[in-house]
Amino acid sequence: MRTLDRRLGVSSASLPSLSPERLIDELAAQGYQGVEWRVADTHGISASAPWHARDNNRCTVAPDEASIQRIQRLCEAADLTIFALSPYLAVGDVQQALRLIDLAALAGQARLRLWAPDPEQESYAQACARMRRFLDQIVPRAQACGVQLALEVHQRTICSSPSLAMRIAEHYPAQQLGIIYDMGNLAIEGRENVKLSLELMGAHLAHVQVKNVAYKPLAPGQGWAWEWCPPDQGVLPLRQMLTTLRDSGFSDWVSIEDFCTTACNDIQKLARNRALIRNYLGLDTPHAPRRTAHDHCTH
Repeated sequence: MRTLDRRLGVSSASLPSLSPERLIDELAAQGYQGVEWRVADTHGISASAPWHARDNNRCTVAPDEASIQRIQRLCEAADLTIFALSPYLAVGDVQQALRLIDLAALAGQARLRLWAPDPEQESYAQACARMRRFLDQIVPRAQACGVQLALEVHQRTICSSPSLAMRIAEHYPAQQLGIIYDMGNLAIEGRENVKLSLELMGAHLAHVQVKNVAYKPLAPGQGWAWEWCPPDQGVLPLRQMLTTLRDSGFSDWVSIEDFCTTACNDIQKLARNRALIRNYLGLDTPHAPRRTAHDHCTH
């Protein structure tokens, strides 16, 4: 059985300049064990435009059988696990959800990431009921395929905190519906005590995503604006949070999803963040600070 030491991966969504093939090579060379793939239409990707996590992301796998089977073969050959697929699935699009569940099954029964509705578009009660109806329609296919659905804790959704995500997940067995505990998103909305969150989620906790956020002041009276930053430079005490996670007995995947674009290029981020997060998890000894690829990053 794998331990936390053998379950460090990345989210391809945060590495938009890399091709999937290049990412696989780098992950294998640098000692990562897994990946969660951004799944979206790839026809509009352009090398002549700036790479962007959401709008022009090269590190994307198309949502079709041929593409998923190919990336699964490449990952297997590199001894990498696809532990999740991360599409942008609209709540209520049952047919697309069923297709994506089938694709997740092809990818070694990877988890399938789901986002919950935006509470600004309807009342909480309406959004919650709509999410439950959607899940009731797709959970049977996922169960039949051996695929766990996973709600991501995400800002601007009715699952912006672990406790809110549990208000949906608690109605389903954990093997059918888990929760992706995105620590970085909590710095934007929904932060709760880590120990309490882990206890609330219990068996529903799927994998953990790691990133960080910094804030800068706006005009007087306008508050502060957030922006992505390197994992060790934001408002979240990630070392403390990950220590609590480790001490809880967590043994599933930790996925680095660093969207910062100003400190390092994507190759440098992979090396720097692996050393940093392993250190935070207490997986390397000695635990004293050491030089990493960040020492050679451009600022």
